[in-house]
Amino acid sequence: MIHSARSCIALSFAPFKQCCWTAKIPSSDLQKYVFATTFQGGHDRCYSQWQVFRKLRLVHGPDPVESPRLTPQMVTSILQMNEKATRQSGGVVKGVLSNQLQANKPIEDRHIEAKLTGTNKYLFGVFDGHSGCACAQALKERLFRYIAISMADSNKLNQIYHGGIAAADQLIEYLQTSTVDNVSPDLASIHWQSTLQFVQDCMDMHSLDSSVEETLTNAFLRLDQDISTEASFHPGDEGLSADLVHIAFSGAVGCVAFIDGLDLYVANVGDSQAVIGSHSSESETWHATSVSTKHDAENPAEVKRLFSRHPNESNNVLKNGRLFGELMPLRAFGDVRYKWEKRDLIHLKTIASQSSGSFFGTYKNLKLPSTYRTPPYLDAQPEVIHYRLSPRDRFLIIASDGLWDSDGMSVEKIVSLVGHHTEGQQVLAHFRPPEDALLGTINETLRKRKQNLAKRAMDENVTTHLLRQALGLEHGEISAQLTLPEKLVRYYRDDITITVVYFDPEYIMDYTRRH
Repeated sequence: MIHSARSCIALSFAPFKQCCWTAKIPSSDLQKYVFATTFQGGHDRCYSQWQVFRKLRLVHGPDPVESPRLTPQMVTSILQMNEKATRQSGGVVKGVLSNQLQANKPIEDRHIEAKLTGTNKYLFGVFDGHSGCACAQALKERLFRYIAISMADSNKLNQIYHGGIAAADQLIEYLQTSTVDNVSPDLASIHWQSTLQFVQDCMDMHSLDSSVEETLTNAFLRLDQDISTEASFHPGDEGLSADLVHIAFSGAVGCVAFIDGLDLYVANVGDSQAVIGSHSSESETWHATSVSTKHDAENPAEVKRLFSRHPNESNNVLKNGRLFGELMPLRAFGDVRYKWEKRDLIHLKTIASQSSGSFFGTYKNLKLPSTYRTPPYLDAQPEVIHYRLSPRDRFLIIASDGLWDSDGMSVEKIVSLVGHHTEGQQVLAHFRPPEDALLGTINETLRKRKQNLAKRAMDENVTTHLLRQALGLEHGEISAQLTLPEKLVRYYRDDITITVVYFDPEYIMDYTRRH
């Protein structure tokens, strides 16, 4: 189920409670297992899927792997619950597929797919929230509109400014894989005020020389700034103020792909990833090309960037691979507790302590690191990578870290899984050789189809196929993963969101010839 921003806000700061794996395991014993082996540095880390599970299997009771709780049909039903697919024509994009699997409740991932209205220019986004889903939900609802405004010419900007929110809504045409959620009228009003000011600023600063990289960066940074600014206190409506603060204090990373003809631009903030899958007809192999860079402590360039902005704090700002020992991504939307001035955070804490209601209760005990000196320590500046598509490029995978960090799921393996799935699915199409085809050519084609028949996967939707592979190699493992208690599942895996975009190689070849 996809939740609106308001429901995400309500659940973002719910206290965490432990529960037992089965009725036969005392909660206290399980708590010792969990905290001793996995709870190191915060709830947003994706831990080794079976580290604790193997220990729990030693406890008396039915083994969840050897004696699966779910039938294969039930597993398939669960995995297919959120799968979506749509075909496209007339451009480089041939098809789009997506799926999600929840670990957090509510799920903190979001995805959205769209076109700029009246064009074959596509936008695909995956947003991975932390400390709740509120910020990720805001990105899903607002970022594509900001990108469209940033890319609009002066005439279009003028139409939006005078046409109001109805004109702004016409900028984006959502694909069938997307769900558009209702936004509460009070939040929508605040959002529109910020959007209108952004339109005005784009009109004042409009330049015909702006590159795609610049327009994407402008949209990312401006939305993050607006999320922070909107979190100011609104007298007379404490509930609205609290909602806006919750959105700003929760956080999200985001990976957005923009496709215009054969030009692919990937704007990334954080640790979601995008990868191109290419096929070599000579060697009959699949190759992976990363078109995004992870922004975390494992990236030396990212650590250098952070230290260069806080040169006298290198011993304090990064601890155990996390920002102040807490946050794993080193770029993110929201997360204003790492961006606001210290006096602003103290002011919020004062408001919370003086509030008679429960809206600001979470912030009464807001703690700041003693070494919090020179904010902002975090930003949402995207790293934009441009990639020119060739006939060898067959698909693009965008996914949250829940997929990339799954056991055994390397970038190369994921591309290979999608490529082989594609080859297996092609066997299902009727074969009609061209009238002028030589017998040897027909024989070779039939031979390849016979080989690909062995690659045919159980799942027609390739994103479901990837979910299944990420959970385990055997039915018992997958069943155990899908029957984990709600309050324990996050210790074994993260939310997983996957979007696969298929390219039309014939269109790419024709486009290349014509241009």
